Amino acid sequence: MIKKGLLIMLVVVLLVSVISFGVFAQKELAVEEERNELAQKYKNAEPGEKFMIGHITWGLAQEYLMMCYQASEQACKQLGLEFFGAVADSDPAWIETTESMIAAGAKAIIYNCPSAAAMPELIRICNENNVFMATHFGYTGDMFPGDLGPRWVIDNTPLSDEQTFLPLMLLFEKMRTDGKTKLLHHQAHKTAATCSTVYINLGVFQAWKFYPEMEVLGHQYGEWWYEGGREAAEASLAVRTDYEGLWGANDSQTTGALRACEDRGLLIGPYTASRDMEMTTAEEILKGNFLVTAGFAIPYYGGRMVPMLYDMCVGAWYPLKEEMVQSGRIDCYGRPDEIEQLAEAARITYHPSFKIGPTEENLEKVLKQMKAKTPEYPYDFRLLSVSKCKELGLTYDRQAGGGTELGQHDYYFPAKLQKFGSIEALKKHVAALHKYFLDFSWADTWEEAEEYAKQFPPELKTEPIWE
Repeated sequence: MIKKGLLIMLVVVLLVSVISFGVFAQKELAVEEERNELAQKYKNAEPGEKFMIGHITWGLAQEYLMMCYQASEQACKQLGLEFFGAVADSDPAWIETTESMIAAGAKAIIYNCPSAAAMPELIRICNENNVFMATHFGYTGDMFPGDLGPRWVIDNTPLSDEQTFLPLMLLFEKMRTDGKTKLLHHQAHKTAATCSTVYINLGVFQAWKFYPEMEVLGHQYGEWWYEGGREAAEASLAVRTDYEGLWGANDSQTTGALRACEDRGLLIGPYTASRDMEMTTAEEILKGNFLVTAGFAIPYYGGRMVPMLYDMCVGAWYPLKEEMVQSGRIDCYGRPDEIEQLAEAARITYHPSFKIGPTEENLEKVLKQMKAKTPEYPYDFRLLSVSKCKELGLTYDRQAGGGTELGQHDYYFPAKLQKFGSIEALKKHVAALHKYFLDFSWADTWEEAEEYAKQFPPELKTEPIWE
């Protein structure tokens, strides 16, 4: 009787497994059918066709912006497409350049840090002309891809709270070990790429919770670039000069701030951290004058929009709602041995997001290409195109031939994270961040931060987990 009962139980388990697999397979089939239907509905070119992809950027003075521009051009050449690049420094320029590119035959346009005020008009123009658009740092608390029509298909923005939390934990740990508590904190920008500004400030809050003895001071805006960072530091130093560490919203502005501090005799480079992993920062890290930065493989991040847009143009792929917001995987870069020891002490070695990249090797093989006469980053962006792989008999590679040693070379969909689970939950989170974290000047001490946090709504997710 016992054997018969076990047999019946095994049969039931097997039947449940088969039924569950069948239901899952049916759901996956339905998803792919929906994707293919959308891809064919909105395609504006044919596989193998040579057409133009535009790239409009906020500027080129920042190394991040330059590398994205260069990688997009490289990707277009590799895929046999025409590249049209331009800088837009005003709302009218964003609009006029978009119209010029479309008139020249662009089937898709990439926007790096576009003006939020100009976005509705840019979307309208692209919708009316059946031109796809992808953005870096393009969404806000009020506007996401897909909200205003089918042509704004992708926003590619790192979850900068994750990209802040990890290196700031290492900086705080070093400061604690060496008996330092006064951190000079510089924010990003009030109007440009605000989705990143609010994420970064959330990341500061998340790390600060583990080091409540720290004073987080200054709160000036460096506005994403070197000169803005210098001005922010000079304003901070006019208030006080006893800072013992420095956190800046990105490498460019933090380098500017660090130079201003050094000009005043404040030598805090070994206690400085930020985010992006630019060439100049990597060089400073290896000199011992910068502690750590966190990168998302900028050339990979920038270049991969081209094959993704190509696939949409030729009807090989189209993102579903939860796939329209994308984020790059993060790697931390510091001096060998030091960063590992700090990670152990900070207890983040086993954090699921924590990965260490090889600073010197990345600098030599990737970042220095930015200064080359003809930059050639170590990626074959054809391998990220479903259609090109099919056309040319290649094997699809999510890392675009870059492997995982120099960086993870990967991305994910924030709306699918456990703490969100839907695009609507992510939208509510970002809207709340814009309300509470666009300006961080509400706290210099952890006690003040705790008091401020009591008003956070439940849709604002503060746990530092990104799974």
